[in-house]
Amino acid sequence: MTTSAPRPVEADPALSEIDVVISDRMEDVDEALSVIHDGFVEAGYLVATASGRRMHASYLNPGTIFFIARIQGEAVGTCALIADGPFGLPSDRAFVEENDALRAQAPEGMHEAGSLVVRSEHRRNTRRIVMRLFAAMTRVALVEFPDAPVPMAVAPENERFYSSLAGALEIAGARPLYGAPAVLLLTGGTSLATHCAQRMTPSQRRMDALITETGPSWLTDRRSHRPPPAAWLEALLDEQGITQALADQIQLLSERYPHALAQILRTARTPMVA
Repeated sequence: MTTSAPRPVEADPALSEIDVVISDRMEDVDEALSVIHDGFVEAGYLVATASGRRMHASYLNPGTIFFIARIQGEAVGTCALIADGPFGLPSDRAFVEENDALRAQAPEGMHEAGSLVVRSEHRRNTRRIVMRLFAAMTRVALVEFPDAPVPMAVAPENERFYSSLAGALEIAGARPLYGAPAVLLLTGGTSLATHCAQRMTPSQRRMDALITETGPSWLTDRRSHRPPPAAWLEALLDEQGITQALADQIQLLSERYPHALAQILRTARTPMVA
């Protein structure tokens, strides 16, 4: 569902060299996790890891989508639409009550817009790269979950930027999140597209053109809708302690609630391997 009919547009020369790939493929996601890792380490959100990758348990939720912006084949920025699911959302760490309220209003599910990083050597193009990434996310949301809420946690000093770019509204004030203050904003596919369709500012006009362009040459959807290779994923989960945390939960269930654990294993889609 869209809020305005697609219209022919001329390519913006200031943006024409930035391509975006939509992907769940290991080779693209690995590149995205590298960009996220470096950006989060630089910002002080993360201690550098041996792999040079940032893995979060929420990325395992089915339906999570990564977006990688490239200039001449080089990854210059990335973000993700992180699907809600068994591992929750990254912003639950500070805003679980607000997210739960959104969940109650969205039985079809929701995605968090997050893990947005622009490589330091390309910061002079931050606005252009972010616009291209947000336009790609909006195009996906309009087709696949147009009316679902899309929360996003951002630094308080960036709230005005995202309000102008995406029409995002604050739903929770500043709280500590991964070592820095963050506010929770709310947008969505239809609401963001409607905001940009006003075309009252240069940013709105550029975003509207990107969102409504027919057959954009800058955008490629490479999703396979298949899980990533187990060996690659397991190494990242082990490195960042996710496997151990799950093992501890299973151990607790086996000791205190063995019947509940047995039921979980019976209903699991993949048999447990000894």
